[in-house]
Amino acid sequence: MRAVTRFSWGISGAVALLALSSPIAASSARSAPKDSAAADHHHHHAADSAPEPPADDRDRDRIVRMQAALREILRGGVLGRVRVGMKVIEARTGRLFFSNRESTLMDPASNQKVLATTTALMRLGADWRFRTELTGLAPTPDGTIVGDVYLRGNGDPTFRSGDLDAMAGALARRGVRTIAGAVVADPRRIGADEPIADAEGADEEPVDATEDTPPGNLSPRVPLVVNHGLMLIRVRPGAEPGAPAEVITTPADPSFAIHNGAVTKAKRRSRVTVRLSVNGSRIQIDVAGRVSAEGGGIVFRRRVPHQALYAASLMRASLQSAGITVRDDARVAPTPPQKAAHVLPLLAVHESAPLGILLRKINKDSDNDYAERVLEAAGAEVYGGAPTSDKGVRLLREVIGELGLPPGSYVPKNGSGLGHANRITADAMSALLRTLYLDPRVGPEILQSLSVGGVDGTTRNRFKGTIAAERVRAKTGTLHGKSCLSGLVGDGSDVLAFSILVEGIRGRRLAEVRGAQVGCVNAMMRYVYEASEGPRAIDVARAGSATDLETGGASEGEEEVPTPATATGTAAQSHEDPIDAFMRKQRENTAPASAPAVPAPPALRIPPRGIW
Repeated sequence: MRAVTRFSWGISGAVALLALSSPIAASSARSAPKDSAAADHHHHHAADSAPEPPADDRDRDRIVRMQAALREILRGGVLGRVRVGMKVIEARTGRLFFSNRESTLMDPASNQKVLATTTALMRLGADWRFRTELTGLAPTPDGTIVGDVYLRGNGDPTFRSGDLDAMAGALARRGVRTIAGAVVADPRRIGADEPIADAEGADEEPVDATEDTPPGNLSPRVPLVVNHGLMLIRVRPGAEPGAPAEVITTPADPSFAIHNGAVTKAKRRSRVTVRLSVNGSRIQIDVAGRVSAEGGGIVFRRRVPHQALYAASLMRASLQSAGITVRDDARVAPTPPQKAAHVLPLLAVHESAPLGILLRKINKDSDNDYAERVLEAAGAEVYGGAPTSDKGVRLLREVIGELGLPPGSYVPKNGSGLGHANRITADAMSALLRTLYLDPRVGPEILQSLSVGGVDGTTRNRFKGTIAAERVRAKTGTLHGKSCLSGLVGDGSDVLAFSILVEGIRGRRLAEVRGAQVGCVNAMMRYVYEASEGPRAIDVARAGSATDLETGGASEGEEEVPTPATATGTAAQSHEDPIDAFMRKQRENTAPASAPAVPAPPALRIPPRGIW
C-alpha cells in the first residue's frame, strides 16, 4: 500500500481542551465578518495580513519566505483578478501566518461537507449505520408467510439491488417459499410515524456540483431509495430495419411495464425518448422514436418517479429470483400499528458500512447525495420524525456552535454545498479544521476522510509531482465561478491549517485558480520542509495536474454504446452494481484527461515521517 504521511496527535490533553474551548471564537472575534458583496465596495485587492515574526524567532526566515511566496501568488497571476478569502495558521498553537479577507463571508461550495460530516459524526458516532428492514409474520412450517411483508429504511444512500438480493437470499435460507400477500414499502423512516412526500417530480436529483443549482432543487428524500433511485433503460436495434427496437431495463422485472413504440431504421441517426410514470402498482416505461440499425444502441439513466414503489418492486423481484413466490403486486402503505406484544418479527435486515467509512465517500469524493442524506439522517435521529434538510441544518448550527464557530461567521443551508446560499469565512473554516485536528473525539475520522493530495479523492491529480504530495489532506469545493480548497498540510507535529476560498472566476480560468491554490499549499509545505532540511530552492508554483472534477449527483442522461456487450461488460466482470458502473463510466468519459504529472526533483522526495 502506498505510504501516506500522517499528522502527529502528540498534543497534551490540556492543550487540546484549551483549544476546543476557544480557537474558532478567538480567531473569528478579531474582526467582524463582512458579506462578500459589501467587501466589493473596498479596493478589489484587500490588503493581506502577514505578521512579521520577531527578530529573535528561530523560524523567522522560513516564515518570511512562506509569507512572501503566498503574497506573490495572491497578488500576481489569476488570483490577482478574483476575490480571495484566505487564512493560514499553525494547527498546534493557532498562530497566524497569513490572511486575506479572512472575515469575508464567501461560498464554501463542497467545503460545506466538512461541517455536515462533523455534525453527523458528533451526534451519531463513527459506528452508526443506515438500516433497512423487512418485517412480517413468521413463516409457517411449510415456508409460507401469511400476509404482507413490509420494507422500511432510514435513508441509506448506499442501498442497491444486490442488497435486496442478499435479504431475499437470507429469507430463502430460512425455508420461506411463499409470501401470501405483497411486498409493501413503508414510506416512513424506521422509528418514526411522520411520512415524507414521494410524489412525481418531488424527488429530483441535484445536478452536478460544477453547475449552478438553486437551493430549492434539494428537496427532501424518502427514507427508502434503491440504486440512487435510478433505472437504466437500454434501447438497441432490432434484428432488421422495420423491426421493433429491443428495450431492456436494469434491473429487469415484470413489475415494470414497457410500452415500446421505438422502431429500427436503416442508415438513420437514432432519436429516442424514454419517459417513466406510475401506472397503478407498476412503473411504466414509455419508449418512442427510432434507433439506427448500424449503431450499438443507447443507454438512458432515468430517475423513477415513485421511489418507495420502486423499492417495493425491486424487493419483490429479488424474492422471486430467490425462488420465493409473491402473490400480490407491490404497493406502498404504512406498516399497521403494532401492539407491544404483537410486533411484526424482523425477517431480514441490511446495514450500511459504518458512518466513519461513509464519511470518506463524502469528503474524499465529494458525493452530494451521501452528504445530504447523512446530515438529514442525523437531524432525524436527534429531533425525530422524517429526515429533512431543515432538521439537518438545525443540528449543524447546534453542533458547529458547540465547537466554537460564531453564528455570524457562517450561513448553512444544506449539507452538500450545492447551490449558492451557504456562506463561511476563511477565518472560521481554518479555525474549524484546527479544532478538528486537536479534537480526539472526531478529529481522526474527519481528517482521514479528507482527500490526500496526489493520492486519492478530488485532489488525486492536483498535487502530483509537488512537494505537498502525500502531505496535504484537503476538501475541495467547485461551483460555477468558485473554487475552494481547505485542509491541513505538514509533517509530524509541524502542521498548518488553511482555507483558500475563491470567487469571481471567469471563463476557463478554473484550472489556473486550482494551480494557484496548489502553489499556495506548496509554499506552506516548503515552510515545514525547511524546518528539518534548511533553506532549499524549491519551485512552490509547480501545480501538477489540476484537471480532476468533483463527483456529485449528475443529472439523468444518455450515452451511445458501441456494442451491446459494452453496457454490461464492466459490471459483469467486477460484480459492480449496474447503476454504479454506469455513473463511474460516465465520469470517466466526461472528465478531462489528466495531464502527465511533472516528476519532482530527487531533493523533493521526502521520506514519510510522523504518525497519523
